[in-house]
Amino acid sequence: MAKIITQTTLFDYTEIEKLGDLERLNLALEGIDDEKLMQKLETRRKNGRNDYPVRVMWNLLIAMTVFCHKTVDSFRRELSRNSQLRRMCGLSDHGKKKHLVPPSRVFSGFIKALSDEAEEMAGIFNAQLGELYDLVPGFGKKLAGDGKYIDSFARREASKDQTSTDNRTENDAKWSVKEYRYTDKNGKSQVKKEYHFGFKAHIICDVDTELPVAYSVTAANADEKKEMAELLKSPALTNDGRRKTAEYLLLDRGYDSTDMIKAIKGAGIIPVIDIRDCWKDGEETKQYKDKDIVYNYKGEVFYVDEKGECRKMDYEGYDRQKKCLRYSYGGKIHKIYISHDERVFLPIARDSKKFKRIYKGRTSVERLNGRLDRDYMFEDHCIRGLGKMTLMVGLSLVIMNGMAIGKLKNGKEKIRSLKNAA
Repeated sequence: MAKIITQTTLFDYTEIEKLGDLERLNLALEGIDDEKLMQKLETRRKNGRNDYPVRVMWNLLIAMTVFCHKTVDSFRRELSRNSQLRRMCGLSDHGKKKHLVPPSRVFSGFIKALSDEAEEMAGIFNAQLGELYDLVPGFGKKLAGDGKYIDSFARREASKDQTSTDNRTENDAKWSVKEYRYTDKNGKSQVKKEYHFGFKAHIICDVDTELPVAYSVTAANADEKKEMAELLKSPALTNDGRRKTAEYLLLDRGYDSTDMIKAIKGAGIIPVIDIRDCWKDGEETKQYKDKDIVYNYKGEVFYVDEKGECRKMDYEGYDRQKKCLRYSYGGKIHKIYISHDERVFLPIARDSKKFKRIYKGRTSVERLNGRLDRDYMFEDHCIRGLGKMTLMVGLSLVIMNGMAIGKLKNGKEKIRSLKNAA
């Protein structure tokens, strides 16, 4: 019997997680095309003091993120004892500088200047996506999206009558409440509320590689559905030829709405969204038009026979031209037009094996979010303000993609070297 080999993607992020910090830093520096940003920052500095050049500070900020330091002071201590890291970032141990490593105020000033360059950071991110589309076959075909709370541990917003404030206050973060509905052991419906003060990162990632393709950062109380609809307009998901590869967008039931489904379809993508029970009339099923067919909110379709009993119908596929789901019963094909109830009837039937198989890929964005918490220190951070939070989330995602690009390019070089040797 022939052995079946499961097809795997060209890139696996766990390969990067196994590497040492210096190796991952080297990959990140290789995979980030930052020349335009560096030139712009150098132009802004003009004739100012240049004890620590822009390019060195940029490398140091990347290294601080890769080495998982949540504060500048802890990273400065790392730099003081790690000469190899200093050399990689461009710091010289010789010269007339007063300090071996940049003081905290230099880092603060650089981060503040970098926060004003959101457009250039977006340019770096989009350029990386272009490389990933070229390097990874099928990149961006299956996408998963989610929103992630990033709680603030700062002092709450200063009162209006307070004349002065400091960097310990948080003036941009907002409160948000997340509700979880469940049924207890007695069969009663319960609601659990979870409170958050801070921000929210909205992310779409490629399912197979778990790499980000679009993101935004808002206050915690922002509408997730509206932000996800805006992300659909991102360069990676717009119709510009070779990038138009997205087929599916996987979302959890928090995004379940007719407007969200229409927005995804409008982008030319098939929505694969979990559904909530929003039927408030108490009915278990609804009739489809005036036919002997009923369906429930889960998308299961039944034929009502002469005895009034519901018989589950077999799913036979989707007709793209007529935009209808095909179900069979008793040797006859019945058409269910998705326009009848767009929340329940998606282009891939909710009760089909294909829907369940594809939806399993939604956990990819959860793993990416977990990586942000664990490897990029957003679970326990010292970041204040929406501008700085947007910068650091964006930088983390740029580094994530940069390490992947560096790894992929190195892999291609090794393959090319082996072919030449042969």
